[in-house]
Amino acid sequence: MKHQIVITLDIDWAPDFMINFVKDILVENNVKATWFVTHNSNYLKELGKNKLFELGIHPNFANTSTQGNSIEEILSYLKKIVPDSKSVRTHGLYQSTRILEQFHKYRLENDVSLFIPDSNITPHYLKFAKLYRFPYFWEDDINMTEDKIWSLPQSLFQENGLKIFNFHPLHIYFNFHNIEQYENFKIKNGYDFSDKSNVDAFINRNNNGVQTFFRDLVSSLSDKQSYTIQELKDNFFE
Repeated sequence: MKHQIVITLDIDWAPDFMINFVKDILVENNVKATWFVTHNSNYLKELGKNKLFELGIHPNFANTSTQGNSIEEILSYLKKIVPDSKSVRTHGLYQSTRILEQFHKYRLENDVSLFIPDSNITPHYLKFAKLYRFPYFWEDDINMTEDKIWSLPQSLFQENGLKIFNFHPLHIYFNFHNIEQYENFKIKNGYDFSDKSNVDAFINRNNNGVQTFFRDLVSSLSDKQSYTIQELKDNFFE
């Protein structure tokens, strides 16, 4: 796993046309990714048929969750959508001992809910929960808030360690440069995706952002071996 870079995506209730947009970028470059699913969609069936992709789940354990009213309800709901899922990242990185223990009951093997920025942390096995944990080191909305640097560091492929990136289809589609652009979209549009022409008016076309960074990263991986989270587990812990 030396120098390995891995792409993950939290779907976060994005509409199908945004998911398809991101999928096309990955397919064009023959790059693998793990998608963490939040909701049911006819398009997910097509996404799951692609050998480049792994579908995991993205449970929302907040009190306002639309996925269920308990840990068990939420995990059961998502496992019905993605029955073969083995990887999980919790929405908002919400976790507890009880949640981690429940993952094994629902045949989840890999947890990617540890965010440790700018660090290459070795994956580890959490014995009491029978869970393999893969920390990730970069996330698009955090970069939108903090750094706003949208160019690949030159050292990315020279530094040792596993580097797991996390993106959101919505941020990629809009190419948001900073968190203010995202907040402006939410205030003015209110997550209404029914009129695509109105949605497209919020795309950032003036400077670099999440989409340009994503395209550069995926393009740089197009001639390299790529992995899903489940493949990492199979290779790292074999």
